[in-house]
Amino acid sequence: MLRSWIENYIRIFIVEEELNLKSKSNDFQHTDFELYVRLLKYIYPYLLFFILSIIGFICYSIGNVLLADLMQFLLDALNGELQETKGVVSNITYSIFSVSDHSGLDYARIAVPVAAVFLAFFRSMGFFCGTYFMNHVSRGLIHALRCELFDKLLLAPISQYDASSSGELVSKITFNVEQVSESVSTALKIILRDGLTVIGLACYLLYLNWQLSLLFFCVAPLIAGVVVLVGRYFRRYSRRIQKSMGSVTHLSSEALQSPREIRLFGGQADQSDRFRSASDYNRKQSLKLTFAEAIATPVVQTLLAFSLSILIWFSLSPEIMKDFSVGSLVAFLTAAGLIGKPIRSLSGIQVIVQKGLAACEDIFYQLDLESELNLGKYVTKRSKGAIALKNVSFRYPGSASSALENISLEIKAGETIAIVGPSGSGKTTLVQLLARFYAPSTGEITLDEINIEDYCIENFRSQISMVSQSVTLFRDTVFNNIAFGELKGSSSEKVFMASKMANSTSFIDALPDGFQTQLSDDGESISGGQRQRIAISRAVLKDAPIFILDEATSALDSESESLIQEALNVIMSNRTSIIIAHRLSTVEKANRIYVLNEGKVIAVGNHSELLQQQGLYAQLYNKDFKD
Repeated sequence: MLRSWIENYIRIFIVEEELNLKSKSNDFQHTDFELYVRLLKYIYPYLLFFILSIIGFICYSIGNVLLADLMQFLLDALNGELQETKGVVSNITYSIFSVSDHSGLDYARIAVPVAAVFLAFFRSMGFFCGTYFMNHVSRGLIHALRCELFDKLLLAPISQYDASSSGELVSKITFNVEQVSESVSTALKIILRDGLTVIGLACYLLYLNWQLSLLFFCVAPLIAGVVVLVGRYFRRYSRRIQKSMGSVTHLSSEALQSPREIRLFGGQADQSDRFRSASDYNRKQSLKLTFAEAIATPVVQTLLAFSLSILIWFSLSPEIMKDFSVGSLVAFLTAAGLIGKPIRSLSGIQVIVQKGLAACEDIFYQLDLESELNLGKYVTKRSKGAIALKNVSFRYPGSASSALENISLEIKAGETIAIVGPSGSGKTTLVQLLARFYAPSTGEITLDEINIEDYCIENFRSQISMVSQSVTLFRDTVFNNIAFGELKGSSSEKVFMASKMANSTSFIDALPDGFQTQLSDDGESISGGQRQRIAISRAVLKDAPIFILDEATSALDSESESLIQEALNVIMSNRTSIIIAHRLSTVEKANRIYVLNEGKVIAVGNHSELLQQQGLYAQLYNKDFKD
């Protein structure tokens, strides 16, 4: 009954995790071994350091065994049992230094301290090499994994960004990758260091007395059973901790990026409660993981103590003692006692490995996701800019209704068209499709009579300059924010001319260091209008044949907007221009205006024609004029 309850609980948990993660497909199922082998493939570039680390830990383990063997040398030498011993250290010492006429005590006074110093140095150097080179391997592995994950996220479809919070994505690169680091550096160090020590001590015990050793090893299956049983819980709680850390990161980032809104609307208490709830959930899962980890150690210690007590009882029997010298017996019991600590360490490695494997599972899932679809091969140096939408419909993933329905429009090369409509009418969605951030559900979009899906995606986007309502600036200089990405390397003259056309040179020159002024996160140190003018400067510098303005002047005052509008009129004269506008006064000179409502084109015409129709456009224009 208990087993059935546990199985049902685990089954419910798995279903719950799949619902929470949503994006995970059922075919991503890997065993611990498969995950760890895939992780260890990242070690190949650092194979030499990995081998050096193994050699170092082998030396460390041999040193541990020989320290136990040193006890046999000391006691047998004191008892006068010179050269008649199973001791490794004693045999090596006697082969190097002759006993001659020295008594056992005199010989031990010289040989044992020398052997102890040499063994301590040999053991410590092995520990240093093993630890240092393993850390070299692990940090290199983590660097490679983190960079690969970052590059993968840069190429991820926009739909993935829409479905995930920025905090969750950042948590993958920071927290999850560090969890993997633990499973590589700490776990591998313990596995090699303590695993080799256990093997060395076990071989030494078998060398001294194999019958007693087998009796001692009978406890091994019980210890393994405890490790496996407790390990089943580690992955579950590790997954929950990772997910909760994503929530904590997201809420932290969200709150720290919006201090003004939170204080203006009195949201401190609400944000604090949300953060406390996420952090408390993380705390509870961490405590559950700690409980599972902590309970394993005393159980393993008790089993080892029980096994060691039985071993001592048998080894002190007269039948057994006759086959041992005093030194051999003490060395045997010392080695049996020393083997307990590395076994306890190995039993606790499960929690570190499972944390890392849970993180690996999430990271490898991310790495195995399809990148942004790019099957096109067509490349052009500079397109003419003729765009056509033919019966285009689109529905966002998971949405019950279409954002766009049966849209058809044609833009000739060099034309300026405007798309207007109330909020939620599909204007920005249309721009998302034009930029190939999403693909139409049905219909097609062409550029110069070629389906945009047939273009190489980088080449296609190089044909478009865009300024959106939500401007993104980077923590860099004004100059580098204008000459960004593929524009890096633009001359100062070109950057200055682009800024001048966007009417931004006046405020840039007034900044402390002009174009070399360092901006804060997302340009928070300058006004919204100034941020948009820098974004317009960037778009002008790109000099693409297609120019898209998505509410690009929404944050500007009337004076700045009129100055920029004059510049835009010059910029758009030789380009295909698409204007998404909130202020309809900015679209009056467009060759053609498309009016959208509820995802459909309900009217087409120029400014005068649409006003005469007295439809939605006239209502919006009159309201805008009144405002």
